[in-house]
Amino acid sequence: MNHSVLQGTRKHLINQLVFFDEQYSLFFDHYVRDYGREKQTIDEMIQRYKQTLEQLLAQDDSALLASLKSVTLLGSSVKVRFEEDGFEESFTVVYPTDIDPDNNRISFLSPIGRQLLLTAPNDLLDLESPVGRQQVQVREISFTYMGDFSM
Repeated sequence: MNHSVLQGTRKHLINQLVFFDEQYSLFFDHYVRDYGREKQTIDEMIQRYKQTLEQLLAQDDSALLASLKSVTLLGSSVKVRFEEDGFEESFTVVYPTDIDPDNNRISFLSPIGRQLLLTAPNDLLDLESPVGRQQVQVREISFTYMGDFSM
């Protein structure tokens, strides 16, 4: 990854942090309908996500580049292997406004997106989906998406 692309990626991650700092309550009002347990779960997930971004952004460029392959962020493409049959599938975790099911772009608020966010290569998950629970292994992560969230 060349220097200008890495700088663009760093800026994109900073913009994610700024978004969650400045637009958090508006985001919640728009996307989180259940203000009980679901709100608490999403709030905790986003707080962990923000802490992870802060840690990543404090790194130098070479460490940041390595980290982009070691943790699932908003904009990461994640290849998973289904343990039952060995089938592999990739998902890109995105903001809710950027979903595209035909291209496996899933919201980080969706059941699968929530489970994939902040995972690392080789993590094992009991992935809950509309078709049931399946054990998967995270095989590979790459940061691929440069879009921005808009309401």
